[in-house]
Amino acid sequence: MLDDKQTQDRNGTQTLNPNDAQPQNIENKARGLLNNLVSSVQTLVSDITALEVNTMVVDRINASKFNAWEAYQEIYSIHDPDYFEAKGIPKEGSQAQELRKRYRSLFDQIEREYFYLLLEEGSGFYNPQDERVKRYRENLEEAKKRQTNLVEAASKNVKLAKPILPAPTPVLDDKDQNDQDDWIESFKEIQKLLDNDKFVRTLRKMAELKAALDGGNVTSTKTDIIFVQTVMQLDGDIITRYHKELFSLSEDAKNLIINTHNQGVVSGEKQWRGTFSFLINLVQGLANLSR
Repeated sequence: MLDDKQTQDRNGTQTLNPNDAQPQNIENKARGLLNNLVSSVQTLVSDITALEVNTMVVDRINASKFNAWEAYQEIYSIHDPDYFEAKGIPKEGSQAQELRKRYRSLFDQIEREYFYLLLEEGSGFYNPQDERVKRYRENLEEAKKRQTNLVEAASKNVKLAKPILPAPTPVLDDKDQNDQDDWIESFKEIQKLLDNDKFVRTLRKMAELKAALDGGNVTSTKTDIIFVQTVMQLDGDIITRYHKELFSLSEDAKNLIINTHNQGVVSGEKQWRGTFSFLINLVQGLANLSR
């Protein structure tokens, strides 16, 4: 039995071997993988120019791995009016209000990241006719009339376009109580978002911060404190901040936190520089392949 396919043309019968196309297919796949790798490296390089080490003391540490869809659902749920009551987070007291503010900032940051994608040409999300963009423009013009020195790019003005983020679960509709078409569109939009490296980087960071907040006693009116923070820039600048509460602790506790933080900085710097060297070598290797 022959695997070859035959096609008729005006000159007679021509035999085609499907294996002839395989080298070309392999080459195309390899080139596609290389392009994806280059794109990923570009994303990593832009995100690795600084090292940040934070040291805080929490009641527990969650060991769950990052899942983009799950992280999106969890952070989106912060927008729910009943979220804080369901989590048992107090309402009264300045510390409780500060904790709620921290949670809301997680939602606000991924919402802001998404909105900037809507405004950025070439992002894959840009659409001048999008209702959210049009609503933002209209509300911004109204806000300018009331506030002459308004800064358009200010992050707080993102609220002028709300609601923005697509819902990760079906939302009841006043007309038919279950707008399936809207849910399908939201699902597709979220899938597209989770394929965007820039958005996922922000989402991962917010998920890490949320895990840190969840690790504390959320039912307490006291919030967990970042006692020490060190930021190292690629150009050599190093900034270390100490929370004033650190110096109200006992001498042993204070020294333990500072020493633990310093060890984390040393380990983080080694890994950071090792990763950066690896990326440089990888970029050089990719450049040689393209010649």
